[in-house]
Amino acid sequence: MNNLWKYGLVFLGGAFVGALICKNSRELRKICTTAVGGIMDITDMAVEAAETVKESAEDLLAEADARRKSAASGGRKKAAEAEA
Repeated sequence: MNNLWKYGLVFLGGAFVGALICKNSRELRKICTTAVGGIMDITDMAVEAAETVKESAEDLLAEADARRKSAASGGRKKAAEAEA
């Protein structure tokens, strides 16, 4: 199924659910609002967790790069001292 069909069906399903919510009771509307709010909270928590992991990975990468550079410059100094 190509993307056009998939998005078209999702749109039609959303329109159908929206029409049911508008016509039916307020209880169904409250349930849907609570569900959407919960989903938004979960996505916010997931984004925060992903950002934390990304920042930690960047910190580790920076530390490893600094150690590699200091080890490489330390090796060059020893080689220069040995030649002199």
